[in-house]
Amino acid sequence: MTVWPMDDGTFGLDATFQGASGYQRAELHSASLDSEGVRYSFRQELGGGWTLRFGPLSAAEVSTAMAAFIQ
Repeated sequence: MTVWPMDDGTFGLDATFQGASGYQRAELHSASLDSEGVRYSFRQELGGGWTLRFGPLSAAEVSTAMAAFIQ
């Protein structure tokens, strides 16, 4: 996971999945996000990674998002 500050005081967040099961794990999270109506983009990275990108997010939203991925 990567978090970065934006000029307006909000944050961006990337959750990147690697390896043989990376796409499957990203797809699983993607389906869950879709069912909850969460806005994000799903992108393929160089080197075979898959990223779910969120933002802009408040600090509280970043905390909630990170907790959802670390289970």
